[in-house]
Amino acid sequence: MKHVQILLSALAISLSSFAQQMASYQGSRIFWDLSSQVTVFSSGTYARMIELQDGRLLAVAEAGGGISITFSSNKGTTWSSPQRIATSPSKISYAVPDVIQLADGTILAGFNPRPSSPYSTDRLFGIRVVRSVNNGATWSDPIFVFDAQHTFNNGCWEPAFLELPSGEVQCYFANENEYTSSNEQNISMCRSFDKGQTWSDPVTVSFRPSSRDGMPVPLLLKDRNDIVVIIEDNGWPGRGSFAATTVRTTLQDNWTNGPVGAGSVDRQMIFETTPAVNINSAAPYIRQLPNGETVASYQSNENRPSGDQYVDMFVVIGDEQAKNFKAKSAPFSLGIDQHSMWNSVSVIDTGIVAAVGSIGTPNGGNRIDMIKGYPIRQANAAYGSITVDGTKASEEKWTTSKAAQLSMGHITKNRTSVDFLYDDQYLYLTVRVIDRNIINTGTDNDGVRFFIDADNVSSAYPQTGMYSFFFDTDGSVELQRVANGATVWTTDGNTSGILYAVDVKASYYNIEAAIPWSLLGKAAPPVESRMAIAVEITNKEEETSTTEGIADVKNNASWTWLEFRLIPHENVGIAIPRKNNPDIKTFINNRILHVNSPCTIRELSLFSFSGKLMDKRKNIGQNYQISLPFQGGGILKLYLDDERVVNRKILF
Repeated sequence: MKHVQILLSALAISLSSFAQQMASYQGSRIFWDLSSQVTVFSSGTYARMIELQDGRLLAVAEAGGGISITFSSNKGTTWSSPQRIATSPSKISYAVPDVIQLADGTILAGFNPRPSSPYSTDRLFGIRVVRSVNNGATWSDPIFVFDAQHTFNNGCWEPAFLELPSGEVQCYFANENEYTSSNEQNISMCRSFDKGQTWSDPVTVSFRPSSRDGMPVPLLLKDRNDIVVIIEDNGWPGRGSFAATTVRTTLQDNWTNGPVGAGSVDRQMIFETTPAVNINSAAPYIRQLPNGETVASYQSNENRPSGDQYVDMFVVIGDEQAKNFKAKSAPFSLGIDQHSMWNSVSVIDTGIVAAVGSIGTPNGGNRIDMIKGYPIRQANAAYGSITVDGTKASEEKWTTSKAAQLSMGHITKNRTSVDFLYDDQYLYLTVRVIDRNIINTGTDNDGVRFFIDADNVSSAYPQTGMYSFFFDTDGSVELQRVANGATVWTTDGNTSGILYAVDVKASYYNIEAAIPWSLLGKAAPPVESRMAIAVEITNKEEETSTTEGIADVKNNASWTWLEFRLIPHENVGIAIPRKNNPDIKTFINNRILHVNSPCTIRELSLFSFSGKLMDKRKNIGQNYQISLPFQGGGILKLYLDDERVVNRKILF
């Protein structure tokens, strides 16, 4: 009987664990690089940014008495002196610009003339555009797109552009012109078939009765089948505040079947998890990453003081269809005495997200800053060894060139870089934290917590195979794991096998650690096996403590952690079973990667060595060709139809 009870108890534990097995987190998280934050306009608001065909960045804003632009020739590190391209007339403010470069190289900058009071019928709210056909060197006079009424309550607002594959150019804007006896507003769109020189009458794209669809930004998805427009919508039942929402049509329909109404299936709030009713998500913007994922920004009152002037910028990542946005982060992570308003996002270079915000105080002026973020779906460790002494020697080669695979610190305001290595015996971790007030003499110090799910248990709570390490700046290590089938973290004092060194300087500390594979229950490095990690930075001040983790990570739930892989290497002291390494053939010719597989490839992903997802394809058959989007090398990950997973290092 006793044996039966033991068996039933073990079965209950097993079933409980199985019930909590979760599908692993899917999607990128953005790691904001605090060192990249730079001022684009010293004074201004409402900025938009694009990458030109010649590689320069162009930013446009309300600044300098009209609409001004500035250029960067080094991907945003420095910017030219602003140049005004449209000067506001007397009693009219040129406002809220947008910019696009067309396929033929023409650049269009649109803006919104806004008369000041007292209003008169000879000064109308409208939409105008200026053109440049020489890469922004000179600009045309303003070109008419649309005029609304002459009063603030019946105006038009916020132009934004889209070019279709046919060459048709579309200008979207919020429009009150038709609702002179109500407070309603729709989204309208005018078309141009001559690169912005003339424009059609508007068509209505979306309208919710008794509400105000506003601030549209269009996007043609990479599938070339769908046009998505992100808007702010204050008509969702039970909310009463603006919510970031998409309305959409097919490219074939192109808004010919009428506007998207209140109850249409083509109108959806963007979030995977709907925010609380008192949380605002206004002034949205949207772009798409090279890997197909979408990125959106908005301004919100979440965790902010009351009042519209205290909002901050938030960024979320959506899927390839511009749905299910999550992984929320605040790029500038401002103090409560500042705001970031009328923001936008741009995707530049090989998939870097540039967040652009108007930062200031409620009673002061604004400057326009940008910060770069790196969308990462998977972290990696290359094969190699180091001497664990806390210092970064020049001969030590980490997985990324600057040992900065993960960039953190935008919340703690302490610039942090994280990287990994592995060899036959250890998993190595390095972290550098720029901190000018290091606390390391008490019981609650600065430090770094590192989590690893070495067995891919992908659980909703702590289980065997999950580990937590806190590397204290006082030189000590705390290890937590699960013991005796419990589902809570238990401190384990057996840390003697861990190599750990911390180098504490006046303005930074550098951590190096080596965790034995044997401590993680591994006889050898688990190459070809999925693992998951999380990193949390603790910044202790005299009376406060701030922690910064990865977006959407729950410390007790490894299914939310970041996927982690070891890059295969010929020196790894284990044999990789052939069943996990089928005869995949790859070769490169003229920067085209050719992939040949003996069975169908269900999904293909190409990562840079820093973990950024550069390309992704599904259901591609047995042979495929990829135009390589970046220099140097990366990791090719294949999911085969027979459930095998293959990782292949690619050098080019």
